[in-house]
Amino acid sequence: MKRGSGRRTRLETRLSSLDTPLFLIDAARTVLFFNQGCEKLLEWPADEILGQTCDYAVHTDADECESICNLLCPPPEVFKGNHSEVPRYLLTHSGKTLPCVIRYTPLLDEHRQTKLVWGIIDPIEATHNLPVASPPQQLHAELAALRLSLRNRFRFSTIIAQNDEMQRVLRQLELVINSTQPVHFWGEPGTGKEHLARVLHFESEQRRKIFIPLDCDSLPPRELKQTVSKILKKEFDEPMPLEPGVLFLSHIESLSRDIQEIILSKYQSATSKNNIRLITASSFSLTDLLEQESILPEFFYLITTMQIKVPPLRERREDLELLAQHFLENENRYQDKQISGFAPGVLSLFQDYFWPTNLDELEKIIQAAFQTTSELMITQESLPLRLRTGIDARLLGPALPATVKPLEETLYQIEKEQILLALERSKNNRTEAAKLLGLTRAKLYRRMELLKISLD
Repeated sequence: MKRGSGRRTRLETRLSSLDTPLFLIDAARTVLFFNQGCEKLLEWPADEILGQTCDYAVHTDADECESICNLLCPPPEVFKGNHSEVPRYLLTHSGKTLPCVIRYTPLLDEHRQTKLVWGIIDPIEATHNLPVASPPQQLHAELAALRLSLRNRFRFSTIIAQNDEMQRVLRQLELVINSTQPVHFWGEPGTGKEHLARVLHFESEQRRKIFIPLDCDSLPPRELKQTVSKILKKEFDEPMPLEPGVLFLSHIESLSRDIQEIILSKYQSATSKNNIRLITASSFSLTDLLEQESILPEFFYLITTMQIKVPPLRERREDLELLAQHFLENENRYQDKQISGFAPGVLSLFQDYFWPTNLDELEKIIQAAFQTTSELMITQESLPLRLRTGIDARLLGPALPATVKPLEETLYQIEKEQILLALERSKNNRTEAAKLLGLTRAKLYRRMELLKISLD
């Protein structure tokens, strides 16, 4: 073995045995080095971390090494050669949350290109000692802190909820997570009702069973009826690898009464043992449908055992910036391109917008901007035109209501305008103007005299 090679081996051995947490990531965001200090701090063996690729995206599953790798990922600007010291909340294998500072040092080649990034983790005793970071880095850290906090409190780390009304939603989910009773979500389109239903299922004891979503509005009634009957009777054309655990019916307001009766017969039968949980969703409260007799009273009371109202995005302004960061980091996952956050002014534009289709619209806006931008941050120029025009229209305010005028005055004005237009087209040739207007020459003269139209 050459002498230089032996020195490198000894250096790597010394660095590996240090209690100071050190790690090394290459330009492809692959973890190349993870020393003993990192193993002790984060409770993950190096051989499970090494070779993993990290994304600039918060992930908070303590059982997946993807979580720790993503939380270690440098901000995209570090790969452009910028040193960075950022606040982070790391997650240990046992589920403990660690506030810390990670100091990133880019290592450059002869062309001034970043080949490696050296990271040093410095645990912090108190969160108020965390350094002030740039706005995008701060938002990334706040998102991680919130998701870890929600995970520890409610087990729902994929739901962003600082808003009081959304916190109530989490408490309601917590009440029903370990039961199989029906749950009904209602709220405007795009508020995330199906996501909440999936979270409820995958955090429950039935997580190993299948979640079956059916849209009562888009499926043909006959097909919907057959499908619901098969699921509840567990009669399938082919054997299913897993047992159904949840039947999720969205747009329940469109469900026909005969299918309501099929569901009722299954869930109200004393002899029927049905362990498929029924979760439903609607775009508005079902009370009006009950009053209109569009929904069977027995069915209404069955599905509304627990009703959860999901607020629209315009009522969750304190969640908006973190939701935007959350959707952006979802786009970062498994992509070569990584974007750290939003340029100045973008989040203010988001706050000014009404978001008529709620979370669905926000996610699509972020996806479109991610595809468009070539910068390290989402800029105003990368936002879709439909968002910018929507904001401009909102700033202009509502259209003025039409003014009602006396009919005689309106007819007088219209007739005068049409005669003047015909004269202009015919270059004041009254015979041609009369033809354009469908009048005789004599009648045109009389109307011009009455309206005081002169060619002088």
